[in-house]
Amino acid sequence: MATRSISRTDSFELIVRQTSDVFAAEVDCGIEEKCDCLPNNEPLLDRTVEAPAETKVSNFKKLFLPVFLPQVPAYGVNAMLTPVLPSYVMEHFGLSAATAGLATACLSLAPVILDMPQNIIADRVGPHALGVFSAACLIGSGIIGAAADVSSSFAMLLLARICNGCGQSTWQMSRVLLMARAPPAERAGALAAVGGMQRFAGLISPLLGSLLASHFTILGVFAAQTCLGLIVLPLALLPVLAPTSSLLPDYIRGSGVGGAGQQTSISGMMRCAVRNRSDFATAGMACLLLGVLRQAKDFLIVLKIADLGGSMADKGFAVTMAYVFDFSLSPVSAMLMNTFGRKFSLGPALLVISLACGLLGTSASDSIRATVVIACLAGAGNGISSGLGMTLGSDIAVQREKEGRTVSKAEFLGPWREMQDLGMLLGPTVAGAVITAMSFVAATRMCLVIGFAAAAFTAVFVEEPFRPSHK
Repeated sequence: MATRSISRTDSFELIVRQTSDVFAAEVDCGIEEKCDCLPNNEPLLDRTVEAPAETKVSNFKKLFLPVFLPQVPAYGVNAMLTPVLPSYVMEHFGLSAATAGLATACLSLAPVILDMPQNIIADRVGPHALGVFSAACLIGSGIIGAAADVSSSFAMLLLARICNGCGQSTWQMSRVLLMARAPPAERAGALAAVGGMQRFAGLISPLLGSLLASHFTILGVFAAQTCLGLIVLPLALLPVLAPTSSLLPDYIRGSGVGGAGQQTSISGMMRCAVRNRSDFATAGMACLLLGVLRQAKDFLIVLKIADLGGSMADKGFAVTMAYVFDFSLSPVSAMLMNTFGRKFSLGPALLVISLACGLLGTSASDSIRATVVIACLAGAGNGISSGLGMTLGSDIAVQREKEGRTVSKAEFLGPWREMQDLGMLLGPTVAGAVITAMSFVAATRMCLVIGFAAAAFTAVFVEEPFRPSHK
C-alpha cells in the first residue's frame, strides 16, 4: 500500500495518528486502498457503491448507534435553550430583542467561520475525528454557559453559543461525509432519518429545557447540556474503538475521506465554488433562504408567546408542538425526495414555513392557543424538508466529484454548509433587527415574502439532481 510520508503531515495529524488505528488509517489511506493497520485489512471506501437490495434494511439498522441515535443529544443541547434563551437575554441581562436575536444566532456564527476550515481538517483526519471533537465542544458549551450565568457575563454566554454551534456543525458535517458514501438509494432515506432524529431532539428538548429553567433556573439547562454532550462522546468513539463491530455498516468502518491528491484547501474550496457557481447560486441560495426561515420561525414563535403573556412552560409547549409535527412529517420528506425529487420537498417547505411566519403577524395569532396551532403549521413545513439540505448537498457533491469538478466531496460540502449556516445565522439576527427597528408584524411579513419568493425561485431555477426511477 502506498502511504503518504509522515513528514507531510502537520502536528495536528500526528496527534490524530497517535490516538487510534482508525484515525491513523483515515489520515493515510485514500480511495479503494486497503490498510494493514485496520483489523481484518478492511477496505477504506471513498466512493459511492450500490448496495444489494437485501442489505439495505440491514445497513439502515446498523446506522442507529453511530449516526441516528447521537443526533438526539447532539441537537438537544441547543433545542433545550430554544424556548428560554430570548426571554433570558432580555430579562436577565436587560437587553433588546435585536440582541436576543444575536444571542440566538451565535449558534451559527461558529459554523459560518469554520465550515470551510473544518472540511480541510475532514479531508486530512476523517469524519470520526470530527465527531469526537464535536462531542468535546458540546460538553464545553454547557460548562461555559453555566459560568456565564454565575458571572452574569453576556460575552461568556455568546462564547457558549459559539461553542455549541461549533459542536453541532462539526457533528453534522461528520455524519454527512459518512452518508455521502452510502448507495444513492439509501442516502435520501438515511439522511431523512438523520433529520428526523434531529427533529425528535427538538420535540422533547424544548419542553425539558423550559421545565428545567422553571424549577432550577437556567443553570439546570446548562447542566443538562453538559450531560447530553457526555452521551455523544462514546457514540462518536464507537467506530474508532470497535471498527470491526457487526453493529456498523461496511461504509462506516475506517472511512477515509481522501488520499494524496484528494485533499483540499481554502483556496481550493473557493475555486470549487467558482467552478460550481450555478449550483451555489440556485440550489445553495434556496437552501440558504430555507435556513433563514427555519431559524426565524422559532424566534418569532417564542417572542409571540411572550408578548401574549405566556409563561416559560407555554413557550416550551409551543416549540415542542411545532417539533411534534416536524418529527411526525419527517418520513414524508423521504417519500417526496425519493418519489418525486428533491425540489418537491424544498418548494412546499418554503411555502408552508413562510405562511406560518406570516400568520404570526395577523389576528389569527391573538391567543396562545392559536399561536400554538400556527407553530404546528410551521413545524409541518419543517418536517417535509427533513434532511433536505444534507441530501441535496450530498447528491450534488457526489456528481461533481465524478465529473472532476471538485477534488473531494468535502471540498464541495464546505462552501455548501457555509451557505446553509449563513442562512441560519441571518434568520434570528435579521428578524430581531427588524423587530427592534420597525415592528414584530414587519418581521413576519418579511418572512412571508422571502418564503414565497424562494419557492418561485426554486421552481424556475433549481436543477433537480435526483431522477426517480418510478419503477
